[in-house]
Amino acid sequence: MFTLTKKTDYALIALTHLARQDAGRISTSREIVERYNVPSALLVNVLKALCQHELVRSTRGMKGGYALAVPADEITLSAIIRATEGPVRFVQCAGEAEHGSSPCDLICSCPVMQPVKKIHQRLVDFLNQVTLAQIAFDDDYGDNGVPLSVAGVALKTEHVS
Repeated sequence: MFTLTKKTDYALIALTHLARQDAGRISTSREIVERYNVPSALLVNVLKALCQHELVRSTRGMKGGYALAVPADEITLSAIIRATEGPVRFVQCAGEAEHGSSPCDLICSCPVMQPVKKIHQRLVDFLNQVTLAQIAFDDDYGDNGVPLSVAGVALKTEHVS
């Protein structure tokens, strides 16, 4: 199964929280931890990574905390995943080789390499099109909603009651 780690889950939670704040408002990690019941140590590490990738800015001091470094509609899901997980790779051979080595031992005989690379590219394209604004302000959140769509095609979201 293709899954991301808790770091990406917590990054999405923190970024959504920050995106929904009034302009200029700073949120503390404690505020996010208490509101969403996420582990403090992991959240701090995630926020640090988001700062290093310039998605979030931090302010030190008594009134310090975190805020988005760029508008939510300019932060892609791909950028969030890169900040928390590293480069997006659907399978090993779809990524770039490091230090001149082959990314996979089966590269010479693999019957699925080309189709998988196409799937990888479609995945990357999709992740580059979904923005934090679409996630944070999806239609389910009222009048300020941003329809979740990719390449102009609305994605249907189902409610589970």
